[in-house]
Amino acid sequence: MLSKNFLDIDESIMEKNLLIQNNEEQEFKEFVTGFLNPDAGKIIKPAPGICIKIIKTDDKSKVFINLCHHTDIPQPDEITRDELIQALESQDPEKFFVPLSIGTEHEENDKSGAKVKVYDVAVNSKFFDQCLNDELFQTFIISLTIEGVAEKFKIKISSENPIVLKNRKCLGSLQQHRIQQRPPRPSILKKKPLIEELNCKGSPQLEKYVIPEYRIYIQPEHNPKKLILDVWLPEVNNSQEIDLKCGEDCLLLTTLKRIKYELDIFLPYTINQQNVYSTFNTVTKFLSVTSSITSLQ
Repeated sequence: MLSKNFLDIDESIMEKNLLIQNNEEQEFKEFVTGFLNPDAGKIIKPAPGICIKIIKTDDKSKVFINLCHHTDIPQPDEITRDELIQALESQDPEKFFVPLSIGTEHEENDKSGAKVKVYDVAVNSKFFDQCLNDELFQTFIISLTIEGVAEKFKIKISSENPIVLKNRKCLGSLQQHRIQQRPPRPSILKKKPLIEELNCKGSPQLEKYVIPEYRIYIQPEHNPKKLILDVWLPEVNNSQEIDLKCGEDCLLLTTLKRIKYELDIFLPYTINQQNVYSTFNTVTKFLSVTSSITSLQ
């Protein structure tokens, strides 16, 4: 991956191009992404499993979780039904870890045609089958999945009354996941979080990072030749606070001062690493990254 230098530019040059109108700001929230790992990861496409409908506790809107699966997700330690009950009833239920890969938030249409937020969560295929065939395990993994989505995306949802949709394995199209290729961690260890998220780098300090709002454009719309990424960094003062690395199919952005931002995304197109240009507008607080497209992923 190549590090890129930045130029601070004056308002008169970029403000008209980067200033986002008020009626568009809300759309940014639809593109919030999670932490990925482009350096040590593997791209997988999970298989559909079950679709879960949950009502948010704050605004009573509905969201959906696609609980999917893939054989490359590490399998948790084997555990019997009695052992699971014992772990849940113990004072230390965190002995049993389940690796989850939580994808990005995306928007789909429900059966009425309304736009709804959807989250894809992948688990090991063998463990998924075990959960599918046992009501206790199914309740357990659904609760874990809801808890993981709520924690990652900071949304208020409860695992008390989830609805598993009949005759629907997923809502919309499942997203690709980038997972770390590493052996599964044993469950019976000293205390660790109940959920181990694969597309995080494992450091507790990640909780201090903020995922910035961003948008990806392509030009032209048909047979695109150029990719443009705009990232809003309202707490950044100048380009010296930004570290940007670009791969041919991924991008990693971090900041080390004031508010700590981290954006680690998989790009929908392969780009030319030698032809990446970056500018940061100190007035609008937008970082703009432009590159030529070499091929579709």
